[in-house]
Amino acid sequence: MMDSSGAVEYIYAKTSGMLAKAFVGRRANKLFQAKNLADLWQTVFNSPAPTIPENLLAQSIEKEAENRFLKEYISLVDSFDKPEPVALQLLRSFDYSNIKKLNFALRTGEKDLPDVTNIGRFSQIKYKAWPKIAKMTEEGCFSWVTDVVETKDVLEFEHKLDAQYVLELWQAVKKTKGEAKEAIEELIREQLILNNIVWAIRLKLYYNMEPDDILKNLAGSGTEPLKKDILIEPVLKIINKPLDIYSEWTSWNYADLLNPADDVTAWTIDPRYLQRAANMKINKMALRMFHKYPCSSAILVPWFKIRELELDYICTAAEGLRLDVGEEQTREFAGV
Repeated sequence: MMDSSGAVEYIYAKTSGMLAKAFVGRRANKLFQAKNLADLWQTVFNSPAPTIPENLLAQSIEKEAENRFLKEYISLVDSFDKPEPVALQLLRSFDYSNIKKLNFALRTGEKDLPDVTNIGRFSQIKYKAWPKIAKMTEEGCFSWVTDVVETKDVLEFEHKLDAQYVLELWQAVKKTKGEAKEAIEELIREQLILNNIVWAIRLKLYYNMEPDDILKNLAGSGTEPLKKDILIEPVLKIINKPLDIYSEWTSWNYADLLNPADDVTAWTIDPRYLQRAANMKINKMALRMFHKYPCSSAILVPWFKIRELELDYICTAAEGLRLDVGEEQTREFAGV
């Protein structure tokens, strides 16, 4: 553990070296040039692939990549006496995914602890107490999760978890100090707004949900009523737009993220394309921020976002090879 000023200089040098090797930007292309899963393993980890069945190798690539990402990030967080709250909250996003996995396993009668992503001492889940969910969550932000949630209530349960994570993330953002505070807030705000927009479009397109019900399923900052919330208000601008009339979307401030309209008469908004374009937008913002604030302890935030996208690319490449999807189609799905 080092003091703040020493840590920042050390972290910037270390994280810069890590990002130079990351599969983002042009280097992401290498992932999708792999001919098979063993080749992808060699590309990602620079070592021979283990001799295991193809379907298990795909899972191993994804898990090993996730473990590497977390190991590196936790080592960076541990370099600070007092890491930025937002940097810790990003790490705890894995806890929220794990709670969903634990509930599913218990609901379906699994006896063994599921394959969770353990973030070590930063976790607010006591895995040793499995399968007693109330004991596993008795301290920390999940203390309200005391029973197994039945199938009919899962959507409400998972929305409550998602909304809680966003609320705590936004509160952590507001606690950021130093010159990078404004950039951190802009980055996280933009991602959360885009997440809400994509989710709203999905709910309208796939479930034909009414506007008021859509708003109730979004995640806000918790500081204002839904229709005035800084993270939800932008959805109001598009919630009543027809999803199949391109001209209605051309003046939207996120129009550059939409799927192309080669034939406007057959066009329908594609939330998957929008999500991939949004991911690229956030990645570019994170890269600019990373290099603009090299002397800020908040540098871990853009690093996390960049490496998070890399992990998504790796998983997409592995899944494409497992399913024998063509390179171009996998690239398109990944948004590379």
